[in-house]
Amino acid sequence: MRHFLVFMFLVFAGLFGALFLKNSRDPNKDSRPILKIYASSSFIKQWGPGPWLKEKFESTCDCKVEYNDAADSVLLMQKLKSENRGGGADLVLGFDQYDLEMAQKGIEWKPIKIESLNFYEPVRATLSRTHFIPYDWGVLAFLVRQSEVKELPKSFDDLLMPEFAGQISLQDPRTSSPGLQFLLWLISVKGEEEAFQFLKKFNAQVKSYGANWSMSYGLFQKNQVKSTLSWVTSPVFHLLEEKNSDIVAVEFKEGHPIQFEYVGIPATCKNCDLAEKFVKLLLSKEGQKVIMEKNFMFPVIQGVRDGTVFESIPNYKLMDMNVIPTIAERERILKKWTQLRRAE
Repeated sequence: MRHFLVFMFLVFAGLFGALFLKNSRDPNKDSRPILKIYASSSFIKQWGPGPWLKEKFESTCDCKVEYNDAADSVLLMQKLKSENRGGGADLVLGFDQYDLEMAQKGIEWKPIKIESLNFYEPVRATLSRTHFIPYDWGVLAFLVRQSEVKELPKSFDDLLMPEFAGQISLQDPRTSSPGLQFLLWLISVKGEEEAFQFLKKFNAQVKSYGANWSMSYGLFQKNQVKSTLSWVTSPVFHLLEEKNSDIVAVEFKEGHPIQFEYVGIPATCKNCDLAEKFVKLLLSKEGQKVIMEKNFMFPVIQGVRDGTVFESIPNYKLMDMNVIPTIAERERILKKWTQLRRAE
């Protein structure tokens, strides 16, 4: 009996070894390194710049690009911290300037080397942060359909006109970066106390504070509101995709805030060299053109807009909002905003 058991053990051991050897020599098994990238849904969807960048990069890197939907920035930070020992993201896309303080708490990042590139003037001020490099940027503004308004608003106060009553969609500043920027923009223009006094009147004009940009913009696209907060590049989307020239981004005399979107390489990256090469693709003229046309944001490199419809977008007056409130300060302001909303 013992000999039979030994015989059966040797048979199974031989079969297992043969199977292991076959798998290790399987020519169909893909052994290329995987570049893991965390990015927003809008970036990685079929209509975003992600698929083109993936195909372009894989054609030269002898590797595979794997996108992971990063969801919102808070969940992303939690995920990155839980992966702090490695095995997670090699590259992270989609931070804006209000996420950077949170991104540096408990997470280490590699400095990113950039070549001598001709950045736009508003972008140059951000390059002192060697661990985070912007790959696109946008100017926030209110959008309207010209055919629906008697006169284009030229300031925050003009949004209090009766024709905008219940006709504005915004983003919740507690869950949306554009919504937060609107609140900080208003405070920067009017001062905190006057800004909250203004909000008591303005909130009556707001049909909905959406949890994110997609929700609030959806109301505008469905003609359920006359105005919404977006980017000055958004009318280009409607012009190119819908042949609709009625939608415009209005310019406020107070000036407009900028949003930058950053790329970062976690210090725990597994394929760090590939991550650095992907950043170079992002910042190449070819990569920047795709990001501009698919993300509908401004490229950070000069010359990319030349000869495109994006070149026709006027230069809006920009606000100096380089001083970013701390997380604690933002939490105080958001608590005050929440209390105001509950009291209505």
